[in-house]
Amino acid sequence: MFETDQELDELDALLARSFASAGEHLTGIISEERRVSARDLVRYLEGTRHFVVATVTRAGEPRCSAVDGLFLHGRLWFTTSGGSVKATHLEERPALSAAHVVGDDVGVFIHGHARVLRGGPGDADAIRHYWTDLYESSPEDWVATPEDARYIEVIATSMFTYAFNRDRFERLVNESTRAPEEGSRS
Repeated sequence: MFETDQELDELDALLARSFASAGEHLTGIISEERRVSARDLVRYLEGTRHFVVATVTRAGEPRCSAVDGLFLHGRLWFTTSGGSVKATHLEERPALSAAHVVGDDVGVFIHGHARVLRGGPGDADAIRHYWTDLYESSPEDWVATPEDARYIEVIATSMFTYAFNRDRFERLVNESTRAPEEGSRS
């Protein structure tokens, strides 16, 4: 867990604002009892979790793909190649949505925009080590040149969390090593 108390408070405030603005259909499914607090969310998202990220083409058509997500300081991060369609979309149109679900047990839904950092010396210096610590290599090692790597921070404007059953949620938190799967990279 990398979050400070202030970051957890900010995340809880985002979750509360999001829930307060949700429609009747969503609040009927994600009831107050099924919401996941910021502290529980960061426990669950520790390590790597797979998210489906949706971007938008120039024509306004949605496109989605899977990423290895890292939750750092209350924000979802993922990496990709600068040559990927996803990177092109986000550099031109930063709006995105991301979702992580495990059956009916857990759901995390994030809407917002991307902040794209390029690999190589500079902005990525402060965050690169999270991937190196987890994967024993850097996203910059996975592409032709370090500058081809893209680190994507999701700046959430709304976030919804869901755990159908607290006991099953705790089992998922405790069972998973949350280590990356063999060969898994975005």
